[in-house]
Amino acid sequence: MRLKTLLVILLLAAVGVALYLLDKSVTGYAGEKSPLPLPSTMPLDEYETKLYAFLDNREYETLDWKHDKSVRNTGPFVDDVSYGTHPAVMIYYSPEVYHWLKKGREGEIPDGAMIVKVMYPAPAQRYTGLTIDELNKFEEDPHSEYFSGWTVMVKDKSGAKDGWFWSYYGHNQTTDQLNTYPFDYPNSGFGQYCVRCHASAENEFTFSSLRNIEGEAGDPISFYVDGSWRDDPKGQAHVDEHSRLANAVTALTASNTVDTSDSYVDSAFLNTFSYYPPVSRDQVKRFPPVTYDHVVSGEHGPEQFITSDQCLGCHDGQSGNFLPNMLVGDPHSDTAKNISPYGEWRWSMMGLAGRDPIFYAQLESEKTIHNQGNLPDTIQNLCLSCHGVMGQRQFHIDFPSQDSFFKVEQMYHYDYEYNGKANSKGKYGALGREGISCMSCHQIIDDDKPLTEIETGKFEVSPPGEVHGPFKNPKIHAMQASLGLVPKYSAYTNESRLCGSCHTIHLPVYNNKGKKVGMHYEQATYLEWINSNFQNEYVPNGSNIKTCQDCHMPTTYPLGKGNELAFKIANIQDQDYPEGDHLTALDSITLERREGFRRHTLLGINVYGLEMFNQFDDLLGVRKTDYMTGLSNGLPNAIENSNYLAKTQSVDVKVTSTSYSNGTLSADVLLTNLTGHRFPSGVGFRRAFIQFAVLNSKGDTVWASGRTNSVGVVTDQNGVPLPSEFLEEDGLGEQQFERHYTTINQQNQGQIYQELAKNPEGKFTTSFVSIFEVPKDNRLLPQGWTKTGPDGFSAEFAEATMPHGLVTKDKLYMSGQGQDAITYEVSIPKSKIQGGKVVAVLYYQSIPPFYLQQRFETATGTGGQRLFYMTSHLKTEDTPVEGWILETGRGEKGIQ
Repeated sequence: MRLKTLLVILLLAAVGVALYLLDKSVTGYAGEKSPLPLPSTMPLDEYETKLYAFLDNREYETLDWKHDKSVRNTGPFVDDVSYGTHPAVMIYYSPEVYHWLKKGREGEIPDGAMIVKVMYPAPAQRYTGLTIDELNKFEEDPHSEYFSGWTVMVKDKSGAKDGWFWSYYGHNQTTDQLNTYPFDYPNSGFGQYCVRCHASAENEFTFSSLRNIEGEAGDPISFYVDGSWRDDPKGQAHVDEHSRLANAVTALTASNTVDTSDSYVDSAFLNTFSYYPPVSRDQVKRFPPVTYDHVVSGEHGPEQFITSDQCLGCHDGQSGNFLPNMLVGDPHSDTAKNISPYGEWRWSMMGLAGRDPIFYAQLESEKTIHNQGNLPDTIQNLCLSCHGVMGQRQFHIDFPSQDSFFKVEQMYHYDYEYNGKANSKGKYGALGREGISCMSCHQIIDDDKPLTEIETGKFEVSPPGEVHGPFKNPKIHAMQASLGLVPKYSAYTNESRLCGSCHTIHLPVYNNKGKKVGMHYEQATYLEWINSNFQNEYVPNGSNIKTCQDCHMPTTYPLGKGNELAFKIANIQDQDYPEGDHLTALDSITLERREGFRRHTLLGINVYGLEMFNQFDDLLGVRKTDYMTGLSNGLPNAIENSNYLAKTQSVDVKVTSTSYSNGTLSADVLLTNLTGHRFPSGVGFRRAFIQFAVLNSKGDTVWASGRTNSVGVVTDQNGVPLPSEFLEEDGLGEQQFERHYTTINQQNQGQIYQELAKNPEGKFTTSFVSIFEVPKDNRLLPQGWTKTGPDGFSAEFAEATMPHGLVTKDKLYMSGQGQDAITYEVSIPKSKIQGGKVVAVLYYQSIPPFYLQQRFETATGTGGQRLFYMTSHLKTEDTPVEGWILETGRGEKGIQ
C-alpha cells in the first residue's frame, strides 16, 4: 500500500510539473512562484512578518515576475484632486496570474498566486520616463514622498468565500496589533473591505488585463489628467480613495488617547453606595477588542451568521473624492455625519448589546439569585438569545444537543480564525459580541406563526446565504460573489412585527428555591404598540399609524425636520467609478439612488449606556473612529440623536394653569405621551419622574417636589433621599415606594412613573425572572390604549399592557388619551412668589438608584465590578445626563 501511495504522489507531482511547464511553453514566461506559505496556515502577525519582508526586499523582481509597462493612473486627476480608486500603480503578477491571463482569464487562479500593486502618489505623469531601477529608489527610501506603499492579493481559497487574502503595507509599518488600543482596523486579512470594489470584476476579483503588461499588445486605459500636479511636485495633493483608507489606521492611532489614570472619581456616588468596595481600572474585566469580531463567509459560502465587518465595506459611509455616499455635510470635513446603515447601527444600543455593561451586571445578578441546579446556565442561555443572538444561535446550530448552553464566558473567547471553523471558540464570542447585528435582523422571515411562538427572540431565519431588505430588485452580484449572500426584497422588513419577536419578552418566574411558579411579560413594547393608535396590524388600524421603523429608523436628516434622504444603499464599483478592465456586466452592478432610505439609528434614550461606551471605549473594546470614513463623531452623534428624541419625541409637558387662593398656590401639570408605547418602555426598572419647582422673581427655588442630588437620587427639601429611593422598610417591615399621585402638596412626595415588581417571596426585585407581582405600574400609556386592546388581541396580551396599583383609579390616566395630570398645592405666602413662575420637568433614568443598589448587592463578580467602576467614574458634567438625570419634557408658567 505504501508503494502504491508513493507512486500516486509521484505521478500527481509529475502531472503538476508538466502542466506548469506547459504553461511556461505557452506563455514563454519562466518567472518563479512565491516562496511564501499560504496565509491561512499561520497566525496573522507571523504571515505579515514574512509578507512585509518579501515586499521590502522586492522579491517579486528577484522572482522575475511580469509587471506593467509603466506606472499608470487608476482614475482622473483634476484640480489637484485624484479621482482614482488607487494611487498611481505599477503592478507585478506572479506566474500563476500571468498564465491565467494568457489563457483568457478562464478557470481558477491557483492558491499561492499573488498580485502586488506598487503604489505612487497620483498622477502617473510624475514618473514618465523613469526606469524600474529609478522607481525602486522611491521604494527603498522610507521617507520618500513619491511612494505610497504596496497592496497585495494572495490567493488562498480556504480563507474566505472571495478566495483572497488582502494586505496593505507601507514602509516601517508594524504587523497588525489586534489587541492594542485604539483597536485599528487590520491592514491585512481575509474578508477585507477591498471586495466592495473587486467583487465587480467579471471573475476572480481582479481587473488585471494583459494590455497593461510589458510585452503584451494594447495600451492601458487612459484617464484625463490636467496640469495642476505640476505645482505639487511632491505628490501632496488630495489623496485617492485607497490611500485615504490605507492611512486611516495611522490617523486612528494618533488621534485616540484614553485617560487610564483613574484621576476622576465621583465621590458622591461612592458615598451613596459606600457598602461596595471601590474598584480600580486594573480590576475591570475588559471585553475583547472589536478587531476580533471577525467571522467571514467560508470557502463554500456563509454559515448562518457572519459579523458586521463583512458588511461595512459596502454599507458604511464613503467619503471618497469621486463618490461621497451616505454622508451629509462636507465629505472632506470632520463635521460630516455618517448616516449609513453600518455607521449609525454601530452606535445604537442594539449594536452595542453584546458588550453592554449594564446587561452583564444584570445577568450576573440573575445567576447569583437563581443559583440552583442548572438555572444559571438556563438563564444566561436565554438572555443571550437576544443580547448575543448570533453567537448563541450559531452555537446551537453547531452543537444542537439540548444539554448545551451558551454561556457568558463564551462571549469573552476570541481568536482570529478566518473561515468560521466550528472548532473555533472565538467564532461564537465574535458573533455574540456583535449584539443585534446586520445578520440578526436581515435574515428574519415572515413565518405566519402566532406571536406566542416567536416571542422572546424565537424568530425564524432564512436559509444560510439569503438576506432580506426593503427595496425591490436588489443587485445581487457583489454580495453573492464576495459573501455568497443573495439579497431579496421583503416587505416584512418594514413591519413592526419584525421587531416584535425581541420586544415581546415572556419569561419564566422562579422562586428562591429554583422552582418555576409562573410566567410574566417582562417586556411588552410591541404589545403596547399594538394597543395604541399607532398600530397598523389589527383591523381597524390606529388613527395615527407609525411603525417601529417610522420612529426608530427615520428617513430624514436632521431628525424630524423633513429633509427626506435618498442614497445608493451600498458602495460598490459601479457606474460612478472610473473605468476599469474586465468589469462584470454593468446592469448587474449599476446601483440606483433609493428613495425611502432608512437610517439605522435604532435609538431609544439610554444615553447613560452610550456615555459609558463614549468614556470607557478601551474597556468595552470598541473602535470610536469609523474606518471607512475616518470620522470619529459617530458616537457623539448617537448621543445627540438620543438626546433629541428624549426632548422632542417622548413626552409633552405643559403647565396648564396656576392660581393662588387662601395662602395656597395651585398648579396643574399635564403630560401627554408622544411615543407609540408606554413611557418608559422596555425593561421595567427604567423610570421617569417630575421635578416641579416654584421659583421666585429672582429665579431661586422656594419649593420643589422631585429634587435630586448629584447622583440622581430623589430627595426632600433638606437633601435627604426619599425612603422610596432605596425601597427602605418602614416600622412595620414594609418596603416604601412612591404611589401614584393626583395631587402633591409635600416636598417629600414625588410623581414617579415606573414599574415596581415583587418576587415570589414578597420583596421588590429587579430580577427579570422573579417578577411575580406588580404592585405599581403607572408608566404613561400610549394614546389609543384600551383595557382589551384591538379586536383579536388576546386577554393575555391585553393584561401585559395593563397598569397596576392606585393609578387604575385615575380616570384621565385610564382614558386612553396617553395623558396624566397632577395638581401641585403649595402653601406659601404670595409675597415670596409674586412675579415668579412654576417649572415642571420630566426626567428619565435608565438605571435609577434602587436598580444600581440591587446590582451592587447581587452582582458580586466581574460584571458588577465593571458596572461599579464605570458608574462611579462616569463624568456626567456637560453631558445630557448631567447629575444622572435626562430631561425629556419641560413646561412652565408665570405666577400672577
